[in-house]
Parts: sequence; C-alpha cells; structure tokens
Amino acid sequence: MNREKIKISIVLGIISIFLVSLMGVQIKTIKKTDITALETMQEDELRSEILALKEKNDELQAKIIDNEEKIKEYNETLDNSQKAEELLNNELKEYEEKIGLTDVTGAGVIITLTDTSDQSYSYSNLVDYVNELRYAGATAISINDYRIISTTEIVEISKKYILLNTDQRISSPYIIKAIGDKDKILEVFNLKDEGYIDLYKDAGYSVEIEGSNNITINKYNKEINFEYIEKGED
Repeated sequence: MNREKIKISIVLGIISIFLVSLMGVQIKTIKKTDITALETMQEDELRSEILALKEKNDELQAKIIDNEEKIKEYNETLDNSQKAEELLNNELKEYEEKIGLTDVTGAGVIITLTDTSDQSYSYSNLVDYVNELRYAGATAISINDYRIISTTEIVEISKKYILLNTDQRISSPYIIKAIGDKDKILEVFNLKDEGYIDLYKDAGYSVEIEGSNNITINKYNKEINFEYIEKGED
C-alpha cells in the first residue's frame, strides 16, 4: 500500500508540476500576447493619430484657402460698397442740388433785367428766361436770390410786381443768377440776332449778361410740396 501511495503521490506531483508548468507557459504567453497587443495597439493609435493630424492639417489648409477667398471677396465687396456708396452720395447730392435742397456755388452767368420807361418785364418774360437758361444747361437758377425750382409759380400781380410761389413779391431790377456751363450759356444768349440778348435789346428792353466763376445760389427756402406725386406700389 505504501508503494501505491508513493506512486500515486509521485504521479500527482508530476501532474502538478506539469500543470504548474503549463500555467507558467500560459501566463508567459498571455503576458507576451498583451505586450504585443499593446504595442500593436500603440502603433495603430499612432497611425490613427497621424492620419487624424493629417486630416486636420488638410482641413486647416482648406479652411485657410477658403478664408483667403472670403477675405478677398469681402475686400472686393467692401470696395464695391464704398464705390456704390460714393456713387449714391454723388447722385443724392446732384438730386438735392437739382430740386433745390442745398446751396450751390459755381461758375455761371448773371442776367440783369431792368424796367424802363419804354418797356417793363412781365412774368412771361421771366418764364422765358428761366426756360432758356434750362435749355442752355443751367443746373440752378434764382431770381432776386429766390431759388427757382420746377414747381415755382411765377405770377404777375401788377405791372410793377411779380409774385413767386404766391408769397414772394419781387420787382425790377430782376437779377437772374444761373449756375452751369458759363461759355455755353453765354453762347446761347449772345447768339447773333437770335439770342435773347439781341432779341430783347432790339425790342427796347434793358438787359445785361455777364459770366462769373463764383456764383452762389441759396437753397429753396420753402417746403417742397410732393402732394401730386403718387406713391408706387410696394
């Protein structure tokens, strides 16, 4: 029996040693596998990080290019806006000058019409002069320092007085100032036998015209009535 026990013990010991050895090999294999897996994982992560960085770099490059294009576009838009704003401001200024909302200074002519014992100027004569000045290209006109605009009414109330806009009474001498191309206006009015200067002088009227490089015409001094202008549809 003792021999059997001894044999059994020896066998069990060998098995135990074998199992322990297998366990050791298993543990070593696991450890080796974990390290390899870890190293492989680290390489994969590095590759992923590199790829991610490359993608981010490409995205940044694309964004830089996109931003440069946008900056260029913004600058062009800004330049266009500035040009548009300048154009609009100039147009607004011209519009305000044309309708008489601002004082105007520039070259032009001064016409002096004076009643005499032989001939007196009527409202229709003043209307003719205003229309002729507009025909000659005048951009601003005044009579006795009252601004004349498109809605100005010139009415005769007597042989001595003429009424502007129903409440501004004027009389001879009538000083007409006009801003525009001085040479052109002088040419139109001094046209031989056909210009207003010769025509009126031949008819016995007193009229003088002179050019000037520094004429100031004040803005229209009343509210402009737009009651007859219809509002457009939205």
